[in-house]
Order: sequence, then C-alpha cells, then structure tokens
Amino acid sequence: MKKKAIGNRQQAIAFLRIISFAFLVVFPLSSLRAGAAELPTVEVGLPQDGLFGLGGQYVLDRGLDRKNGFIMKPRWAGVPEIQRLLGIKAISVGLMTPEAGLRANLRDVPIRFLQPYQTSHMYVLVRKDAPYKSVDDLKGKAVALTSEVTTLYNLFDFIMRKRGVSIEKDFQLKKLGAPAIIAVLEKGEVEAGLIWESHVSRLLSTGRYRTIMGLRDELSQLLNVKVMPVIWLAGLEPWVKENGPMVSRLRAAWTEAYRGVQQDEAHFRKYAKPFFGLEKAEDLALAWQRTKIFLLPADFTWPDAATLKAQKSFLREGVELGMFPKEATGVIDAMYAP
Repeated sequence: MKKKAIGNRQQAIAFLRIISFAFLVVFPLSSLRAGAAELPTVEVGLPQDGLFGLGGQYVLDRGLDRKNGFIMKPRWAGVPEIQRLLGIKAISVGLMTPEAGLRANLRDVPIRFLQPYQTSHMYVLVRKDAPYKSVDDLKGKAVALTSEVTTLYNLFDFIMRKRGVSIEKDFQLKKLGAPAIIAVLEKGEVEAGLIWESHVSRLLSTGRYRTIMGLRDELSQLLNVKVMPVIWLAGLEPWVKENGPMVSRLRAAWTEAYRGVQQDEAHFRKYAKPFFGLEKAEDLALAWQRTKIFLLPADFTWPDAATLKAQKSFLREGVELGMFPKEATGVIDAMYAP
C-alpha cells in the first residue's frame, strides 16, 4: 500500500509539471507580466493625408508610443473633421492649428497646444510663362485658395495684411478645395493658386508652373523667428490637467517622429500614395526633397522661448490686424501648455 501511495504521488507531481509547462507555453511569463502592467491608451486624431498623418504612421510603425509608455489609438479623419471633433469634445487629443485653436477658445472650448510638429508647406503658384514676379503683381487678378476656416487662408491673410493688402478686396478670390484649385489653375480660370505639398511638387514636376511665394519663409521673416510651427498636437484643457505624465510621453514620441521621418525616405515612399497621392518616380523624388524640410529641425526642442514668443506674436498681431476679435487677446497666453 505504501509503495502504491508513493507511486500515485509521483504520478500526480508529474501530471502537475506537464500542466504547468503547457500553461507557460500557451501563456508565457512575459505575457502575464504585460497583462499586469498594461500601458495606458490615448486616442489621437490624425489626418489621413499629409505630413502630420505620415508622422502618426511613423509613431505606430516604429512603436514610439509603446517605447514612451503608452498606446496611441489613431482616429483617422480629414483635418477639418479632426479639428471639429476636438471642438465638440468628441476626442481629447489631435491635430490643431493656432488660429483654429484660438477660435475654439473663444467658443469656450479650452484647447491647449502640447507639441509643435511642422512649419508651413504652402506656396503661391503661377504658370511658368505668366508675367507675375511677386504676389503684389496679382492685385485685381483671380486667385484660388481654400476657405476662411483653413490655415492656408489665415496665414496668407496675415502675410498680406502685414503688407497693407486686403486679400478679399485686392484679389478676386475663388475659395475651393485642393482638387478644384488645381483644376481652375490648369484651365486658366485663375492666375495663381495657393496650395500645399505634395500638390506643389506634383505641379512643379510638370514643368508648367513656378512658385512666387513660400509662406514658411515669409512668416519667419515677418515674425523674426527661425522656426514658426503651424501644425501642432493639441489637447483639451481638462484632459491635459489630468494627464501630465501622458503629455510628456506624447511630446517625446512626436519629437522622435519629426526627427525620424525626415531621415527616413523609405517610410515616405511606402506611404506616399495614401498620404500624398504620389506614385510616379519623378514626383516621389522631388516631393521627398521638398517635403521633409517642413518638419521641425532635428535639433529643435520644445518648449523654445523664441518660438513661443513668435507664436503669440502671430496671434496678437492677428487681433490688431482685425483677423480675430479683440477679446481673443485675453486667451492667447493660456493656450500653450507648459
């Protein structure tokens, strides 16, 4: 009986070992640890085209979110839709522009800017054989651009107001979307079109167009600053206040993104079609060289005193120039998260 009991005990121990081994094969120890320390998730509104979207894809592909201690859940949409979702508080974090953020704050939607990402990638284009040498030569002429709610319109409006020009009075404006801007430009229905990369590269590669103004350089000169970001990662103030550590993690991930994307031509080419509509080899080569320069410089760090000063100057001068209501002055300082 004693020998039989010992045999049963040994069989039981052997059985338990087999079960334990099988459990570890199916549920490795690393999985148990991961489950015990699940990373926090944050939903981020990302544009389904353009440089910001390309950066968001880079964060996901390179695992920069997990590397910095969180999981980014993308909410893909068009730029206006992302800003609308933030405006109605349907999402807490996403792309935002300073002028759109200012208007949101005036509607009691407290947007806070967390991390800059890129500068202006917009240009004024004319036909190659057109007689115009500068934007001033276009006074009285038909010009195509986007509507008043867009960054392109607001930046161009700011630049021209600083020159003493009213774009609404001094040009014949046609307010359209990107495809329509290109269409009326190619049909000769307008003398100039304002558009952004990579549309600019695609038009230049035909040899039929040239640029007469780059908004990035104009803004830098007018505001006396080396770097003037126009596209930001932003969040709603209640979320920002409750998620201080997450703000730092997001900043770290997006800093790595703008530094990494400009060095990664393979990433650009991989996503050139979905984010920029580019397929032709000649378009890709030109667009890569032109597009990467609009990301923040690799040695740029935020916060940066000179850049913050320029950002606030842009908005305050916009108030003085009549772009924004006078009461906007009182909300500008609070818009930028420390």
